[in-house]
Amino acid sequence: MPKNKTYKREVAIALLIWLAYVVEVKDANIVEVLVWPIFTFVALAFGIDWWGKSGDSLRQSTNEAPDGGRPKRGSKHPSGEGSEPDLR
Repeated sequence: MPKNKTYKREVAIALLIWLAYVVEVKDANIVEVLVWPIFTFVALAFGIDWWGKSGDSLRQSTNEAPDGGRPKRGSKHPSGEGSEPDLR
């Protein structure tokens, strides 16, 4: 079954080309307003695409517990005695 295409990367490239046009012909104030939303969209479009294509290996490693899900051991036995004898 083919995936639906969202065209987010193509729109991002078109926005960058349009921004280059605006930089050349329009006032600097308009460019200051447009640059942050356009670059945010471009970064998200390519970043989400990369994350989606990276597969399950990246998602599993970020969702996995740092200790591998193992129970944590303390320095004391469950009975409350220390693991080493008191030599006093």
